[in-house]
Amino acid sequence: MQKVNCLFVGIDAYAIQPLRGCRNDIAAAEHWVRSLPDTRAAVRVLADSEARLDAVVEAIDTHLGASGPGDTALLWFSGHGSRRTCTDGREATGMAQALVCHDSQGADGQALTDDVLGDLLDGIAATGAHVVAVLDCCYSGGATREEDPRVRSVPWQPSWDRRAERGAGGSTAGPAAGPRRHVLLAASRLDEPAYETGTDPVHGVFSKALLDALADLGPGASCREVLDLAAVRADDGTGRQHPTLHGVGDQGFRDGRSTPVSRFRLRRERGCWTVNCGAVHGLRAAGGEFTARLASGRTGTAVVREVFAERSTVEPLGDLAEALDPRGTTPVVPSALAFPPAAVTVTGDRAWADPLTAAVAAHPLLATSGGGTPLGVELHRGTARIHDEVRPLPPQPLRDADDLAEVIASLAHLAQWHRVRDLTNPDPTLSGLVHLTVEPLRGGRRESVLGESIHEYTADGRPPQVRITLHNRSDRTLWCTLLDLTDSHGIAHELYEGDFIRSQGTAQALRGDPVWLYLPENRPVRPGAQVRDWLKLIVAENEFALEPLLLPPLAPGGARGNRPDPEPLLRVAARDAGRDAGRPFTDPGDWGTADLALRTVVPEPLGW
Repeated sequence: MQKVNCLFVGIDAYAIQPLRGCRNDIAAAEHWVRSLPDTRAAVRVLADSEARLDAVVEAIDTHLGASGPGDTALLWFSGHGSRRTCTDGREATGMAQALVCHDSQGADGQALTDDVLGDLLDGIAATGAHVVAVLDCCYSGGATREEDPRVRSVPWQPSWDRRAERGAGGSTAGPAAGPRRHVLLAASRLDEPAYETGTDPVHGVFSKALLDALADLGPGASCREVLDLAAVRADDGTGRQHPTLHGVGDQGFRDGRSTPVSRFRLRRERGCWTVNCGAVHGLRAAGGEFTARLASGRTGTAVVREVFAERSTVEPLGDLAEALDPRGTTPVVPSALAFPPAAVTVTGDRAWADPLTAAVAAHPLLATSGGGTPLGVELHRGTARIHDEVRPLPPQPLRDADDLAEVIASLAHLAQWHRVRDLTNPDPTLSGLVHLTVEPLRGGRRESVLGESIHEYTADGRPPQVRITLHNRSDRTLWCTLLDLTDSHGIAHELYEGDFIRSQGTAQALRGDPVWLYLPENRPVRPGAQVRDWLKLIVAENEFALEPLLLPPLAPGGARGNRPDPEPLLRVAARDAGRDAGRPFTDPGDWGTADLALRTVVPEPLGW
């Protein structure tokens, strides 16, 4: 029985610019949660005058805060939002956002600011609870948008500027670790309005679309699946409201369980069929193909016609278009991409060289020649040693077909890791306007002749600490995420999961907390020991799906059956004419990258 603590806040009766559909939203949301099977819902509702700021904060702290490990805490807010420009360097977007409570519009009223709300929810998530926030309000204000009574936005009031100071705090998280965070499903982007429906009974466009998606997908759906379908249902063809997700999207909406789903989806969007895979994911040019998987079990093919930064337009072939639901989403996997496969050279024992070479040639990410990432496999007396330029890999057994499959899985993992590390836009315009800086806070620092930033343990054996800053020097607001690629061939995003950074703005990894650089547990702290990380900043004009770029550390020879499946972006099928489908990488779209190589070392002599 899943325990779900729910706080539903809906405010129609504002003193300034009242709304009509917010109480309807939370009533429908309460009906949905109470109808879920195998769910024990503890519901608290704050409507209109009940939804004072102190009451909302108290309910989050006590009612949602009563959630423990394995429980779910759900906050659903329907009402007004607001924003203003902000000079606080910790606000990467250059804007301060707030939820407008019932008493916020008084002369001395206060709003629930985004940083306070985030700290409250993350504090609950840190206990092990699954925390989801649904915010059906807009973060934009101003007279130009107040003309439409359906917009859930009011201007910022001066009294709201007396914001609570953030706690300084410290973090012991390293480049590939971080605290558990809440998941946010927002009605719109930070610079967009959120609308109400124009017909009775009035609802928030996003709330109605989200509840429809939850009803259609069922209680086991992931946050990303629910958000993507809701975005389709909320799209009225104008492109004025884009629901967004912040946090880890492959958690179940109801219970937080890891929910493996297709990362890419085919949908109808403003008159075109699109897939949320674009140049930022490595899709190089038109000509590639996606395989669509319909609910009926049948499959079909969609050909990429144009590649944008965060999505692609596609053409369904045959009768696939007639079978697709224009009001839904369909899982797809890339089946013929313009990625050059890794070039694998096999040497050694002939008894296994031929079957391994054949398996390499049959894998969509690997080839026996070509211009892809060079990898080598040396076969000797029942073992396979993979040669990679990052760091030596331990030998793997090669005695039977299962061992052969493990070696191929390791090679495919390396191919994916290198593709992400090498991801760059040939057009240097945007890449030249974003960069990363590292400020040492503890331990020595020097730079190698190759530009690698080297950070040293202290003389008494403490790991170095740094502050990492993301810089956007372009003339536009950019969606940014910071990946950490480790020399264990893992890819994580906890340093900066993703958010918009304003033009000429900055943001800091771990929200400004120190980043600890330390050796993995399996590497003793002794003179000469080291670990390498490659930080990759990826920016685009629009939010993009991040999950396909992530990887767990490579564990060759691990228990069979426990290896994670390859990400959908890499489960591709070769064309008859070759796997390098599509044309050369000539028009990837408006996106860019910035890279920084880090090396953490224990100096010699240590002297402690």
